Amino acid sequence: MKKALIIALILFSASAPCFAEPQENTASGEQEKELVTPRGTVYVGMPIYKLYDVFQEEQDRVLIPQVILNKECHVFRDISSGNPNDVITFYIKDGKVASWTKGYVAACQNKGSQYEYDNDSHIETWFFPKEKARWDGTKVNLLDWNKLTQAQKVMFITEYVDQVNAQFKTGINVNIDKYILGMNYYSDNCPMSCRNIPAGDAVNNLLISDGKAKEAP
Repeated sequence: MKKALIIALILFSASAPCFAEPQENTASGEQEKELVTPRGTVYVGMPIYKLYDVFQEEQDRVLIPQVILNKECHVFRDISSGNPNDVITFYIKDGKVASWTKGYVAACQNKGSQYEYDNDSHIETWFFPKEKARWDGTKVNLLDWNKLTQAQKVMFITEYVDQVNAQFKTGINVNIDKYILGMNYYSDNCPMSCRNIPAGDAVNNLLISDGKAKEAP
């Protein structure tokens, strides 16, 4: 775990990107039905095995697939772009391509999960302390982390750090965007066996690795 967290902290030297919710990929807001690439055409309804026939080169695959509820996200390098750093996110439903978005999307939308909420809702306490919170933050693990919206991730880390400060009488401040980047990276890349680790433990290890807190004896 420490190795992966150290790798995540290396990313702290870069500015954290803004991971927005998926948007349709045309100016009109309508989903394109086909995407022409140098190795073949991707289309809505295309079976996933044919998608991998198009993006068959090992260097095309930049992230492990994310499976959240009945949705899947698969991220590849954008082979239609002249920039080797450009990527594209494909959404799979029932084993077939449903849509795609230019760029990296950290997670599928959380519609239908236990963390779904109305964006207009007024939530005073999100995750901590659990006695007052809408969602019990102690039960959020690294697999659940990918079900949270950007706003929920901000509040999870903010409230967790507030709990640490209250418990240990400290005045820790963190760069929320960079911690979210580290958590996104770690939850996306850790083996399935480690995804039951509480997200709060992962934040705590980031604090220790970042010199913000000390490891317990």
